[in-house]
Amino acid sequence: MKILKIITITLAVLAILYVSAIFTLEYYIEKQLKKQENLSYAEFDMSFGGNFVFKNLKFKNDVVEVEAEDVKLSIGIMKIISSDTILIKKSFAKNVKLNQFKLGADSTKVDSNKEKKDKKNTKKTFALNKVQIEGLDFYSIELGEDGENDTLTMVIGVGLEANLKNLNDIQFSQLEKLNVKYLRQNAGVLHDIHANNLSYQNHQFEIDTFSLITRYSREDYINHIPQQKEHVQLVAHNLVIDSIDFILNKNKLEKIVLNEIQIDSFDLDVYRDKTIPEYTPHKPTYGQMVQKLNFKIDGNALEAKNSRIRYSMKGEDGEVSTILLKEVNAKITHLHNIKSKNQNALLKGTFSVSPGSIVGVDISYDQFAAVETFILDAHAMDVETNSLNSMLRPAVNVELNGKITDLKAHMVSKGSATGTFSIESQDIAVEMYNEKGKERKIISFMASKLLSPPIEKNSKVVDFERDPTRSMWRYAWYFVLEGMKNTVL
Repeated sequence: MKILKIITITLAVLAILYVSAIFTLEYYIEKQLKKQENLSYAEFDMSFGGNFVFKNLKFKNDVVEVEAEDVKLSIGIMKIISSDTILIKKSFAKNVKLNQFKLGADSTKVDSNKEKKDKKNTKKTFALNKVQIEGLDFYSIELGEDGENDTLTMVIGVGLEANLKNLNDIQFSQLEKLNVKYLRQNAGVLHDIHANNLSYQNHQFEIDTFSLITRYSREDYINHIPQQKEHVQLVAHNLVIDSIDFILNKNKLEKIVLNEIQIDSFDLDVYRDKTIPEYTPHKPTYGQMVQKLNFKIDGNALEAKNSRIRYSMKGEDGEVSTILLKEVNAKITHLHNIKSKNQNALLKGTFSVSPGSIVGVDISYDQFAAVETFILDAHAMDVETNSLNSMLRPAVNVELNGKITDLKAHMVSKGSATGTFSIESQDIAVEMYNEKGKERKIISFMASKLLSPPIEKNSKVVDFERDPTRSMWRYAWYFVLEGMKNTVL
């Protein structure tokens, strides 16, 4: 009985001490919170279990502004009392708005007195386990010198669940669920990235709509650039990225691993206005861009179906020429920058340029070469030539009418390109123009007579140079034009 009595008294004393510690800690925390000039809240409460509850929490300084309707933290009380670590077992936030401000050079100055005080303070470190967020809106805002703000990042309607361990070494596998209603990210002078209804679970991302959009109209965008660049509108529907993992080391990205990216369909509109000065800096090759990445990518494939690509160009005369690729189906394999795999990136695709036509393209691309290095094979059948005239006319001052029944191009590029070109056609009529746009009727008549019987012709293209200021795709297109000119004209 005496032992039981001692145990009972001991437990009672410990209980009283614990309750006293809770009330003392709550009083101390609330007192310290009130000292924070930039922090306010409508209600603060702390339970015996170590649950902190804030209602309508607001905080603002020069770097961030936070508003939250509900914040609940489950704290390890004994951990606070017995160690120098604050353990947050579970955190929950609902209807949160977070603004991050990118500050100018002057704002980087630090109050030296405050810095000295901070150095003297001994702060407890944080350990955070379970995180749950509902309804987070995040904005990253650049404060302009002229007083106008530019929103660099906008993320709306974020829901997140994660189990964290070490905040200095977060792993992607600790993310359990992620949902984002809308995301917009500044991607440079002209373009923004958009995503609608993004979700993640079990190493799989799903995105309803992904877009890369020029933020200015076709008519206005040239007023924001000194030299020619593309006006791009890309909208991709129903993306699925499976078996994805981000490998981190001390919160630094080391590698992205994924199996396949599947795209139900996409629409790509590319427009170039040539009424302003030409772009003069050298354009890096795809290989050079991949080589500059400071992390590894290890992916199997990307596949897109039922898509459309339109390329338009406004010439110096103000006329707009367009080529439309319909029924685009393409697959890229060996999406990686791991040289030891000794694998070229491979593209296989088909598309149509006129009713009943089909064009197949195979490319083997060396993503580790110092110069543009690839092999391209193109095979086109039953192509109505008038579907190409909008691009042929400004490039070689020629328009064609008739059908190409079979066309093959083989291109080997190692900085410059060589290859072969063959064509079979029937009843092709040629209209040739001078630089002023006037038809050269006699030469057109003679060329049409030579080509009017069904023809089978072959030619070679040797030492075809790439324009270093333009893309690989323009390089390949002008190689085909060169082969067509050598063969037909």
